[in-house]
This record gives sequence, C-alpha cells and structure tokens, in this order.
Amino acid sequence: MTITIIDRNGLLTDELWKFAERRLYFALSRFDSRIKRVSLVVSDQNGPRGGIDKSCRLTVTLKQANDVVIAEQDSGMEACIARVAERGGRSVSRVVDRAQRIDRAKPKFLDPLEEV
Repeated sequence: MTITIIDRNGLLTDELWKFAERRLYFALSRFDSRIKRVSLVVSDQNGPRGGIDKSCRLTVTLKQANDVVIAEQDSGMEACIARVAERGGRSVSRVVDRAQRIDRAKPKFLDPLEEV
C-alpha cells in the first residue's frame, strides 16, 4: 500500500504530515493486500480568512473493485484528516465485504459425472 499526500496550500507541518500518515495507515492497513494506492489531497478553500474551509479528499484505489473517494471539510486540519481517514476505512470495509458476499453467492456448478 502506497500512501501519497498532496498539500496544495502548504498547510501541513511535519507533525500534521506524520499524523495523516499514521491515521491513514491505522484505518486502512488491514486491507493492505487489497489496496493499490492511497492518495490524500489537502487544501484550504478560501485562504487566510478562516472558517470551515480546510478540505481533505481521500482516494483509495483497490485492486479488484472501484475506487473509494471520500471528501471532508472542517475548520481544523487535524479533525478533517481524522474524519476522512475514519470514513475511508469504513467505506473500504463495506466495499470489501460486499465483494466477498457476491463471491460466496455465486453458485458452484457440479459436474454430473463427478461423485458427490
């Protein structure tokens, strides 16, 4: 699993960068064998004016399923990263569970010449 973090406005300090990596790894590491790459893009929508304008967009590219894309906005970058990582972990879990249910539901055809 490759984690890529893109900081559009220079918002992330070294501590926030490590925090983001740690949260993403914690939320997604159990699906490591199913994930190709993880991309987190952080930006500030309206610059230094403040308000609920820090945004995070998480894209998880899975090996045998559709991409999972989560977007969040918050007034604080740490809360935004934590929330997007949590939602990303739950969403990937849902996609993986759904794929496993579909695989188990497929009927297995028996060979009429084979003994049961």
